[in-house]
Amino acid sequence: MEIQYGELCRCICRSEVTIFNVPENAAVVFVNKDGDYFILSPHVEFCGWSTYGRCNSDEDCIVAGCSGQVCQSKFEELTVTICEWLDCYGAEKFNVSCRCVDGRCQWTSTSIE
Repeated sequence: MEIQYGELCRCICRSEVTIFNVPENAAVVFVNKDGDYFILSPHVEFCGWSTYGRCNSDEDCIVAGCSGQVCQSKFEELTVTICEWLDCYGAEKFNVSCRCVDGRCQWTSTSIE
């Protein structure tokens, strides 16, 4: 079902949507039936953030935030964020993981051993 809003089209559907020819500086915003929104962009870099909390091993580092965008130490107070999804939060997509590096929890490339 599609509803036209000015020059924008809102699509309420249960199938895969493919969008072609998206300009480099564009973002595509999807809003689900509950009002949650997801911002997708074809040309983005990872934008999660790290608290650089203390750690002794990778097991001391946890992923936090409603969308899993924060890398923090399990010894810190849990970080709370608003519940939104940005395409740049996908750690797996960008091949990064929350790890202990030089005694600090931070996002780092999963290819680093």
